[in-house]
Amino acid sequence: MILFYPISRHVPNGIIQSSEIERAILVVEKGDTLRGIARKLSDQGIIGNELLFELFARVSGLDRQIKSGEYYVSRGQSIEEVLSGLSLGSVISNKITIPEGQTSFEVVKALNELKNLVGKIVILPDEGSLAPNTYFFSNGQSKLTLLKKMEESQKGILKRIWKGRTKGISLQSPEHLLVVASIIEKETGKHSERAIISSVLHNRLRKNMRLQADPTVIYGITEGKRSLGRRLFKSDLKKFSDHNTYVIKGLPKTPICNPGEASLFAAANPISTDFLYYVSDGKGGHSFARTLEEHNRNVKIWRKIKKESGID
Repeated sequence: MILFYPISRHVPNGIIQSSEIERAILVVEKGDTLRGIARKLSDQGIIGNELLFELFARVSGLDRQIKSGEYYVSRGQSIEEVLSGLSLGSVISNKITIPEGQTSFEVVKALNELKNLVGKIVILPDEGSLAPNTYFFSNGQSKLTLLKKMEESQKGILKRIWKGRTKGISLQSPEHLLVVASIIEKETGKHSERAIISSVLHNRLRKNMRLQADPTVIYGITEGKRSLGRRLFKSDLKKFSDHNTYVIKGLPKTPICNPGEASLFAAANPISTDFLYYVSDGKGGHSFARTLEEHNRNVKIWRKIKKESGID
């Protein structure tokens, strides 16, 4: 079936008068015949002669190269230009941006809400398995196909970064790297801090210290399906979950989000420091400390900043 939609507004049943068309969208589905395409183009005033369109397509061999998808067409195009677009697969591309740090639940929710993709994703992919990026797609594409593209991309990035990791780091597998990167992703949005946060996590792992990362506590409560909507309480830090790094030793059971390439690189390549602690500095970054005494001083400063600024 071939449908036309005006660019500026919706028209029921895809039927519009040719006088209204400046630019239209042609949908070519699998199984559409050349004659059917020619008839619709003619009916809408895009081409003036159906037989000439078919003849040109067959003589040039372009009739066997027409690809399904959505295309912009207009009356200003020649038959050759229309056929060229259809044969080259110059389909209209839409895009969706997956930010670093989104959970798999959030990504699937966003995909399932897209009206111009088909199907529905019912099985949640593993946390951390999707590569944050901007993805282009054409109308009518499968949501599952786009999701698989995200998974394949993350696999490739993880494989490459694991292969180039700093030797001697305290991680046993690419899966562990993914977990550490997800914590880094949630802990800081500053590029300059990622490798330092990574060093703290690696230092604590080597010393068999609990990571005590607040985002892991939040994930244990929300499972990545909602915002916590409040500050963490001391009681939250004591509540057991497979992700609460105030309670468990070592790494959480799974990643806590889908980390981007920069956080994966930082997790694989921590800089060398003696830092074991960090806390917000009230300026969008963190204050780092080597000893608990230093850390407590930094915490005191942060609490004063919060009180003075009215931060809950």
